[in-house]
Amino acid sequence: MARKFDTRPLSPALGAEIIGLDVTQPIDDDTIADLVQVWSDNILLLFRKPDMTQEEQLRFASCFGRLGERPAPKKWRNEDYDKLDPAFMLVSNIRENGKPIGTLPDGEMMFHHDTIYKPKPHIGTLLYAIEVPSKGGNTKFNNLYKAYDALPDSIKERVKGRTANHIYDYVTISKANRKSQAGDLRENWTHPVCITHPRSERKALYVDRLMTARIDGLPEEESEDILETMFDLAERPDHVYEHEWTPGDLLLWDNLCSAHARTDFSTDERRLLRRCQIESDDTPRE
Repeated sequence: MARKFDTRPLSPALGAEIIGLDVTQPIDDDTIADLVQVWSDNILLLFRKPDMTQEEQLRFASCFGRLGERPAPKKWRNEDYDKLDPAFMLVSNIRENGKPIGTLPDGEMMFHHDTIYKPKPHIGTLLYAIEVPSKGGNTKFNNLYKAYDALPDSIKERVKGRTANHIYDYVTISKANRKSQAGDLRENWTHPVCITHPRSERKALYVDRLMTARIDGLPEEESEDILETMFDLAERPDHVYEHEWTPGDLLLWDNLCSAHARTDFSTDERRLLRRCQIESDDTPRE
């Protein structure tokens, strides 16, 4: 049976735009299966749908699995935040009464995986653009299959069987710090340095510049050197797609084989995106 949609590549590195499918309407099982396959093949999917409601976004996201609840602690949220469905997190620099209405408000943000600091990181993320600045605030995505394939064999052998520690404190957008001032808000977990994707069975690098603190069991200097090599490969231009947002863009990406980063933008301009995530039943495996 022919697919009910067309695709257009977004870049040589990763990504495809889905054309001709109204994602605000119920989607049949065969089309969902086709979307899952195209998602697996391309890592990142772009849908363009102005004026998508919260209910429509949740229904569409549920096609890909069970939805998780927003991770940000209540302490860092505006009071109106709790009027949203628990599956939503707002990514925004808009402030009301001096307090951001969302999280991760301003500035550049280094490459990171969502919830890599938890035992079972989300397998997918859907992010919908409502307001975007006239310049900047783009999101970069990388292909960590390609990064793993480009890793020297000597490093692959050195990190085989090893885990890395990942830290996040919900406050900063700077490098992971084992001595964060966030105290009990800081979260950390360890996962294999290189993982096997549960759907594709392909190997992917599973570290990122923002949240990965060190490779366990290696001398600190060696850990830093290897991680820097990995970060550089993961962020190599031919492994990256940069998305320039337009209101109504909906992106779905694989959170296990891709990390993402945000480019800087003016604090004088509003930026508002609505995020939900797809849970995983398993911990990442080597």
